[in-house]
Amino acid sequence: MGKKRRLASGFGVMVAGVFLVGAAAGAAGAERALTAQEQVFVSYLQAHGELLSDNDQQVAAIDVGKADCSALAGGLTKEHLVEQLPGGASEKEEAVLFLDAATAPGSLCG
Repeated sequence: MGKKRRLASGFGVMVAGVFLVGAAAGAAGAERALTAQEQVFVSYLQAHGELLSDNDQQVAAIDVGKADCSALAGGLTKEHLVEQLPGGASEKEEAVLFLDAATAPGSLCG
């Protein structure tokens, strides 16, 4: 539901490209264990209604979260990141969810 909107947004398009490059290199389908920080991030999203049922979806979402962390570390604020995204209120709401998940205690940006 919401994941599709997020993947269609600015950071999501970048993540989709990364995923396709990985698939072309033969990396797709090879499951990897999630780090503790990644597990916190995925659990936060799942607790808020994101359906990340397989490893590929989880890794794609993690890549979005890591891009958010990089942007925040570069000096952008959450508000600025959300304002930059194309789309309406639902896309911006989902961007806030991903940012909240990434910045939750013990998560990707922690």
